[in-house]
Amino acid sequence: MRTLYKVPKGAFDVENGEIKEFVVENGVFSFDFYKKLDRVETLEGYVYPGFIDAHAHLVGTGKKALVPSLDDVGSMEELLQTASQNDYQVLRGWDDEKLGRYPTKKELNTIKHPLLVVRRCGHVGVANNAFMEMTGVKAKDGILKENDLTKVLNSLSESEEELIQEIKAGEKEFFKYGVTSVHSDDMYSLPFEMIQKALHHAKIDVYEHYHVHSLKELNEFIQNGKPLPSIKILLDGSLGAHTAYLREPYADIPTRGVLNIAEEEFMEIIKTADKNGIQACVHVIGGGALDIALKAFKNSNPSLRHRLIHVQVSHDDQIEKIKEEKLFLDVQPQFFVSDEKMAVERLGERVKYSYRFKEMMEMGIPTAFSSDSPVEIPNPIEGIKAAKKLGITVKDALDAYTMQGAYQEFEENKKGIFKEGAKADFVLLSDPIENEKDEVIATYKNGERVYEK
Repeated sequence: MRTLYKVPKGAFDVENGEIKEFVVENGVFSFDFYKKLDRVETLEGYVYPGFIDAHAHLVGTGKKALVPSLDDVGSMEELLQTASQNDYQVLRGWDDEKLGRYPTKKELNTIKHPLLVVRRCGHVGVANNAFMEMTGVKAKDGILKENDLTKVLNSLSESEEELIQEIKAGEKEFFKYGVTSVHSDDMYSLPFEMIQKALHHAKIDVYEHYHVHSLKELNEFIQNGKPLPSIKILLDGSLGAHTAYLREPYADIPTRGVLNIAEEEFMEIIKTADKNGIQACVHVIGGGALDIALKAFKNSNPSLRHRLIHVQVSHDDQIEKIKEEKLFLDVQPQFFVSDEKMAVERLGERVKYSYRFKEMMEMGIPTAFSSDSPVEIPNPIEGIKAAKKLGITVKDALDAYTMQGAYQEFEENKKGIFKEGAKADFVLLSDPIENEKDEVIATYKNGERVYEK
């Protein structure tokens, strides 16, 4: 099937500029207008390459879409009411900035079924007694952070059918916002073969980072011959949970945060990945954690496109080393908006060293944008609005949501661009992308319309 798409208002591409028409044949772009056409369609709107979310959680996004959300609850009464109206064991999205504090175990004990409520950042949760009894976990005041929270969430059983349902629900959310490819890393607790099988049910492109928690785990993957193009290491936590690892203590409480893995073991993980040709993607938010990451990546193989995710706190000397080691960045402009008040409380005067994405991009450090969904909604238009508040141009932001994401998954020239033979992934918008009222009208994946408003 050869379809000619006419775009009177223009198709916009960072590399190729404005395009008025293109052909889709067998799911890829073509600019050969001389061969016989099967149909012609006019797209009434503004067309852009399909967006690439370079760091998100596909299954987590699907789970959140399938259960009630705590994103908008503004009081403990409202949170408890939401929890009491269903029997879901895990609810996510509360924010102490809105509630004024953390939920308490005593309050959650008024809910009779097992319940764990996870903060919007995903790095801290509070459980009631019934949940702790069910899982066998013990936690002072019911509070679980970082590795303890990860372990208890991983202990909850999940079937292949449930995983497929969550993947489909997740991709529906991404398609709604014009995202046609997602870099994900939340299926690590499940059997490798089960993940591979479930992903065959996804229409959205998924570049899965296999989360490793130890050197032993990575070596077992390698020895068993598992195809691992990319791994994810969670080095520290989040600013909101006081678990991002800083150079100095937080401004509001006397802690530097948490390292989820010992420095010596982390160094060996990066060395082993580099030696075996595996891309390493490291969650690093605090400056102290960034020091350790930069030490580990010193003299690493630049062709593997090793990646630093988040980089919310970075000092001048660290930015220079990121450039020197030819590392890639994957950051979330939306965090600058949603974390603005909280970051000042956590960092005080050191907030000037946070969210320095524009400076790093201007220094030529390759940078992709993402949402970290379900932490934020997976909406690149909102991400571009946030990037503008940081002084980043719309053109550079669009590049970060398309071509840069493709490059970080070794798919340059294949997606995120209007080019002969590239995947026909594109999004139809109501207005030019810089317009604050812009909306997604339709999303196309491999030339197939997968979402329509």
